Amino acid sequence: MPTVMSMEWPGVTQDQYNQVMRALELDKNPPSGCMLHMAAFNSGMLRCMDIWESQQVFEKFQKERLTAAVQKAGITTQPKVQFFPVYNIYVPNMEAIRKTGSSSMPTAAA
Repeated sequence: MPTVMSMEWPGVTQDQYNQVMRALELDKNPPSGCMLHMAAFNSGMLRCMDIWESQQVFEKFQKERLTAAVQKAGITTQPKVQFFPVYNIYVPNMEAIRKTGSSSMPTAAA
C-alpha cells in the first residue's frame, strides 16, 4: 500500500541537503519504490514529504543508500520520521510537476 513518509529534520541546511542529493545520484539511479519526493525549508528545519510503495521500501532505501549519504554530508542529528497510509493522490497539473521535478537537484529544476 502506498505510504506517505513525513520527515522533519532540524538544523539541516540547504547545502547539506544538496550534498545528500548529489551523493545519492537519484537521476542516474532512482530509488526503487519511490513515487514522489518533495523538500522544503522552514524555520531552520528541512521538511520532506515522500510517497513510497511501502514503509518497508523506504526503510530499505534508508539503510542501503540514504544513511551513507547523510553521513557523507556531515549530518549527525536524527530526523523525526512518520508514516501514514496514502488516502488520495490528486495532481491537477501534472505538466507543471514534470517541469518542476525534472531533476533531483533543486538548482537544475529552476
